[in-house]
Order: sequence, then structure tokens, then C-alpha cells
Amino acid sequence: MELNGYRLLLPEGTLDYFDLVDVKESVNEVVFYLEEKNIVPEKYTDQDTESKGFYDPVIVRDFPLRGKKVFLNIRRRRWLLKKHNEYISR
Repeated sequence: MELNGYRLLLPEGTLDYFDLVDVKESVNEVVFYLEEKNIVPEKYTDQDTESKGFYDPVIVRDFPLRGKKVFLNIRRRRWLLKKHNEYISR
């Protein structure tokens, strides 16, 4: 599925931090699936980190689009600070 056209429908700045990985469209709704990019927060770039997957997705309801409900299914990433054995996120 080509996702480039859908990029124009997302809130401004969303794709600075997230990748659009899928879109599911049905008769009544459109669901955008977003995953946070694997870019460590600036505050921790000088520390040894390891990506540890994602938190549970958060579903945000956005403005309707041509009479369809719009949802953003957002998966935020988490990293492990190896030195402190502590999880961080953006």
C-alpha cells in the first residue's frame, strides 16, 4: 500500500518523530498506524542506550475525514540506559 498520500492528512510535525507504517480504511473509519522513530532523545545521545521495543499503543481520535472517524494508533518507543539500568522515552 502506498502511504505517501496519507502523509498529508496527519497533524503537522507528526512525521518528525514517527513513521507511518500502515493505514486501515473501512466504510466508517480510517486508522493510521504510527511508530516512533528509533532516535534516542537528545538528552541521552551521549549515553550508552539500547532500544527495548515499544510501550502499548495509544489510540487518539482525530478530526473526522469525509464523514469517517479518524484514529491515530501510536506506538511510542522505549530505550534502556545501560549504565543505570533505567528505561527512558521521549
